[in-house]
Amino acid sequence: MAVRRGSPIDRRFAVSAARPEITISRLSTNTIIFVDAWGKPEQRFDLDQLISLPVDLRDLLIDAFREHCAGQRLATRRTAWGAVRRFARFVADDGMIRQAGDVNTAAIGRYVLWLRKEGASRAARGAHAIAFDLLRPLLLWCRRNRPGVLPVSLDIPWNAFPGRRTSQQPRRRLSADHIKAILRACYEEIDEAWTRFQHGQDVIRRPELPPKTLRGQGLDRWIWRIARIDDGMMPDVAALEEHGIKSSTLVKYWGGSRTMTQYFHITTDTLVPFFLAIAIQTAANPEALRHIRRDCLVPHPLDEHRVIIDWTKARTGSRLQKAQRRTFDRRRRYAAPNLIEMMLAMTAPITATAPSAEQDKLFLTRSIFREHARGSLRSRTGTIEHSVLRRAILRFTKRANCRIEEWNAAHPDRPREAITNFAPALFRGTVATEHYRASGGDVLVAQSLLNHASVATTESYLKGEETTRFQRQTIARLQETMIAWVRGPAGGEPAPASGETRATVLFGHDCLAPVVSGREGGERLCPHFGGCLACPGLVIPIDPEHLARILAAKDRLEQARIRLDPRRWSLLYAPSWKILTQDILPDFPSEMHEAARKLAANMPALPELE
Repeated sequence: MAVRRGSPIDRRFAVSAARPEITISRLSTNTIIFVDAWGKPEQRFDLDQLISLPVDLRDLLIDAFREHCAGQRLATRRTAWGAVRRFARFVADDGMIRQAGDVNTAAIGRYVLWLRKEGASRAARGAHAIAFDLLRPLLLWCRRNRPGVLPVSLDIPWNAFPGRRTSQQPRRRLSADHIKAILRACYEEIDEAWTRFQHGQDVIRRPELPPKTLRGQGLDRWIWRIARIDDGMMPDVAALEEHGIKSSTLVKYWGGSRTMTQYFHITTDTLVPFFLAIAIQTAANPEALRHIRRDCLVPHPLDEHRVIIDWTKARTGSRLQKAQRRTFDRRRRYAAPNLIEMMLAMTAPITATAPSAEQDKLFLTRSIFREHARGSLRSRTGTIEHSVLRRAILRFTKRANCRIEEWNAAHPDRPREAITNFAPALFRGTVATEHYRASGGDVLVAQSLLNHASVATTESYLKGEETTRFQRQTIARLQETMIAWVRGPAGGEPAPASGETRATVLFGHDCLAPVVSGREGGERLCPHFGGCLACPGLVIPIDPEHLARILAAKDRLEQARIRLDPRRWSLLYAPSWKILTQDILPDFPSEMHEAARKLAANMPALPELE
């Protein structure tokens, strides 16, 4: 039979060499400007920062950066630009790369060595590895979309810095007292901000100008007059001056524009306590929490008093983002859902002035300056920036410590500790460690709290001297319990009656820890009690008595499979049946089954399943 031999079909996408290319050098501006979904500029980068690169390599990396980073977040794009600038510094120091074709495998190797030297001297921990990881996709884009410019033999290592996390220091933890002090300060400022906002809204809704007070105009008249200038929002200083309201008057009598703005809508200073309190309660990633949506509250399907907070984290998956969810009892005054509802009310006056891409965000702020005065592409209203949030947290800490000093002066018998500097990134590991300790050392509890796909990721948050000591104590306690069980009762202790069955015996085996340590040293029932067949600490003696109980349990499950609805049986009882038949029974010798069957026939019948 004749076989047709032909050339294989080329299914690769062809890149036309005649395709017109628009490079930055042909543009009238020397700046890369990224726009949002509505065509408004949101970020720009100065191309003069890459002046040390050869012209062809510079244009190549600019095209790669503009095309590859178009769909990234602002922070990711900013970090990627920093990686390109670092590569430009290497090219200037190296002196051996004079054109794009000189970026070969040897040049990449020299760059790795240069990064290691720079990382050991002055760069932040892991920054050199991040710089290389962000440059790699840009070079791959150049090789894929500009064939022939870079050497064909260019080999870019996937992991140029192996083992960079082996010497990583444990994450810093905040003590429980420190967390409580931060929450106390947050709740104090939340009450003050909410009271001011409610008072301001009551005044703004009045149809007529409030009457004068005995001493001058009075706060309500100022609020009412200012609200008519910019449709219920706090105008900038120039607009106030145009309407005859001097900023010096506000500073003298009412604390200035920052304080007066709190009567109209949210401010940067009043946003911080809400952000910190919600971050502690949800243990959310600060960057993901900063972009949480306004529709994040979902009613609980079973409990009318509980509310689900739903948000997304950008780094949970490359294709499908995993939802982050926590439930709270809204009957608590400072529960996170109640704080979010306050934020919704305080940001409602400024939501319409935010860019279209950010109107669905919760943590919105409005600058007291106009756009041209701030010299920024960002709108006057928008999601609070990371740098602005960091500076506002420093002011929050300073205000809280001033109140603590006043408290200590008035109550010397009940002094309070001052709040030291902290960052919201520390809350996640601190809250996870507290839950880990409260659960008796169950890493799965911390994993469920942090919503990690891998336990290894959770371990990096729990790693520390305290958790290591707690793990060793738990292992030692369980080993002592197991040794005591193997040895049996002491000579002077009577053996337990054969017919006595403890309440912790399920399916013929005994649970080693039916109760676990709770908060404040108490005990509580294990949250996984009843599911011990899947417990990694399960202990089953290999003897006919235990095999008889396992066989009886297996028979009862199979009888229930005939009577119950198949879907219900598969959902509730199939996992236990599979563990019994596939994991546990094969460990018993086959010659033991006959004797165990005789024992099972004389045992009391197990209760019916439903």
